[in-house]
Amino acid sequence: MFDRDIAVQANTQITPPGIERFTAPIPTTFSVGDSYLSAGSLLVFLVASVLAIVYLPDLPGWAVAPFWFTALGSGIGFLYESWLLIRKAPYQLLGTAMGRFIQTIRLGNIALVFGSVYLTYELLTLGAFGYSGLVTTVVGVVTGFLLILFLFRGPQEIGAAILSVGLLAVLILVFTCDGIKAGAWIRITLAIAAIGLYASTFIGSQTPRRSTIFHLVATAVVGLLYFGLRTEFDVAAAAHRGVSGIGLRLLVSIPVGMALAFYLLPQTWAVFRSMLSGATWPYFYLFIAGGVRIPRPDRLGELYAGREKELRPLGILPYYVAHPRNLTHPVSVPCLDKALTLKVHAFGMITRLVKFAFGAASVVNRIFPIANVDVPLRLKPRMEPWSDGSDYWPKQFLQRIYLPTLGWFSIESGVQGPGFQPTPPTAIEAYHRGQLLAFLVEYGIAGTFVQPVVRDGKQAFELDLSFFEKYETKADYESYGGKAYFEIDDDNRCLKLTHVHAPESTIELVVDPADARFRHAEDMILATVYFYVVSGKHLVEIHMGLNLIEVALFNSFDAKGQWFHPVRLALYPHLFAHELAEELTTQNLLEDKAVFPQIFATTNASLMRHLNDRFGEYQLAKDEDFVGREQVLLTGREGQSLEDVLPRSSLIWEKRYARIWLEYATSLVEAVYASDADVASDECVQVLFANLTATYSQPLPDRFEELRTRSGLARFIADMMHHLIIRHEVYGTSGVRLALDPRINKVQVPKDGGTYGVDEWRSLACVAMATSRVRYTQLMTDFKNVFDDLQDDEIRQKYGKAHDRMKTQLEKLQAEFASDEIENYSTLRLLPSDLDIGAGY
Repeated sequence: MFDRDIAVQANTQITPPGIERFTAPIPTTFSVGDSYLSAGSLLVFLVASVLAIVYLPDLPGWAVAPFWFTALGSGIGFLYESWLLIRKAPYQLLGTAMGRFIQTIRLGNIALVFGSVYLTYELLTLGAFGYSGLVTTVVGVVTGFLLILFLFRGPQEIGAAILSVGLLAVLILVFTCDGIKAGAWIRITLAIAAIGLYASTFIGSQTPRRSTIFHLVATAVVGLLYFGLRTEFDVAAAAHRGVSGIGLRLLVSIPVGMALAFYLLPQTWAVFRSMLSGATWPYFYLFIAGGVRIPRPDRLGELYAGREKELRPLGILPYYVAHPRNLTHPVSVPCLDKALTLKVHAFGMITRLVKFAFGAASVVNRIFPIANVDVPLRLKPRMEPWSDGSDYWPKQFLQRIYLPTLGWFSIESGVQGPGFQPTPPTAIEAYHRGQLLAFLVEYGIAGTFVQPVVRDGKQAFELDLSFFEKYETKADYESYGGKAYFEIDDDNRCLKLTHVHAPESTIELVVDPADARFRHAEDMILATVYFYVVSGKHLVEIHMGLNLIEVALFNSFDAKGQWFHPVRLALYPHLFAHELAEELTTQNLLEDKAVFPQIFATTNASLMRHLNDRFGEYQLAKDEDFVGREQVLLTGREGQSLEDVLPRSSLIWEKRYARIWLEYATSLVEAVYASDADVASDECVQVLFANLTATYSQPLPDRFEELRTRSGLARFIADMMHHLIIRHEVYGTSGVRLALDPRINKVQVPKDGGTYGVDEWRSLACVAMATSRVRYTQLMTDFKNVFDDLQDDEIRQKYGKAHDRMKTQLEKLQAEFASDEIENYSTLRLLPSDLDIGAGY
């Protein structure tokens, strides 16, 4: 009897689901000797094909065509396999992107070999009887169909069926038609050649030995075909020389066959358009993000010089009224009309280029988007489960191109150098433990989304995203929404995920990385976080929402002829090009079938409703309520400090920046106003408050004190700087960086449990690159020049000194963050050198 008091341990090794995401298949290794035999067989095949061409000079082109195509395929194969041997990578045919391309070309060449053989046989048997036109047309259509089928991963069973029917047709023609004059043995020779060619496809070339056999059989086929054709033409050359019009008919019929394949096999078109999309669209983003950096903001006095009379209040309209272009569902977020502001028009060539680029992109997007949302996901090329995205990162983003009159364009290096930015190891480790959601909350991306709750008598935190479940998703993708619960792990001083609810589910799941149900729920909640961050926080709150700050500033100061007002100039450097990005680039995201409909799971109608909802609930500077955010994390821990409880929380380093902004803003305000009464009596400032109150549906924070006190005005300036500089970087760069690793994150989760579509991931990667790597003006730039418009010399000097003190503080912070024990990239902590002066894109 089993004694339950005896402690025993299970010895069954259990592999949790999803391990394939981090384990790329190990390529099969092959012996050098076998690889040399394969390369040698290709050389023999090549020599035989060339000799056949050389010794058949008197035959018509259609009779020699099979040998040209076998020579082409064997020549490419011999060079490639020899190159692999030189590189000491014997027979690793698919080991590189170039290798995969070469193999695809070789596979496509097989269609041309079979097509040319079919043409030769059928013209040989039927051509003399007046059927050459029909035969050529049929063979051309079949060849074009096979070419697309083999090149673009069509169903191989269809290819096998076509080749089988082709063999049967050839054998019937060889043995029944009177076109062959050289006798029964030649008929048998040609039949054996056709059967050998067909049989070679079953041999395959998966290993060097099979490759050797394949090419030796193919060499024998070349020999039999040469003997048969040479003998037949020696006997009855005149009977076969009357065939004409072959080239023209093939020129028409092959494209017809290709089009037919694309139409009947939509997955082949999906593969082809994916390749074409990947070869073209990234250049648009290279042009948008890789141009010359604006070194620093120009003075408003210079931009407005001679045009002061044109300064008048700007009206704001619902987005769908101001920007109706290709917008099928209304977005009601307020925005400028197409006039923009004088200062944006003063950018001259830059403004015209951006307008042209995005206008052209809009037209192309309607015809040929990066990812076609109308094509079912099952037909599209998908990423490998183990891909981290680096293999699909557009190669164009590593190029440097020159455009006449415009100069050089290149994408600047990221934090980890040029190209794809890898996922921080800490995030990978958190995913393995089932704690990636806790990572996103603690390190800032989702830090503002949690609220304190009590569960089972213990203090906890809830991430409630269930309000996203009302938005309809596309047919291939799971719903957004769900809930997650966290506790503070006092032993490790970090946040810990404990339970999750999948969207539209009442079942609560404990964190268990080995449980497929948990992993699926985690995927959907993570996707919702990124959907919220990118579309709600980044687009609606920062670009669309804070653009209204610039409109309010313009109407309150510039339109009143007060562009030199100290409060206007305090925020001007951080908003100087904001509406250029917002008013022109947002269209590229929201248009029907454009970027956001491609990268997010919602239907277009639900996406627009979501944007309207997020703006309706948006309260200005909610993220900058640092006291409130800290109180949430310290709920039930009165008297403790956040540094002791969660020492790696992003809120700790965010507050370091916030103190610098507030000190800077306070210095600016105190340089202008001697008392609170002076602030309250400043008509322009009070008009600013009135404009802000009228613009946003939610009330302004109490800490702004209605912009009637020095402290309230300073806090307003500081909070706007923080949101434009820090939170934009969090939501638009470090946050999106994690979303690009499909092993641990998806912005839309396929219902079939499979991986990302290549096109959808590439669309996400392009817009993420444009957001995070655009050549915008950097924060550490000296921008004191904008203060030259100040009318009062004493205020101008004080503004300049405040600017220099802020830069000194940022340099000290840079040195500290670069030298302490915290790894910035792994904890998503931002360095001053990483920051832009505002929200550039």
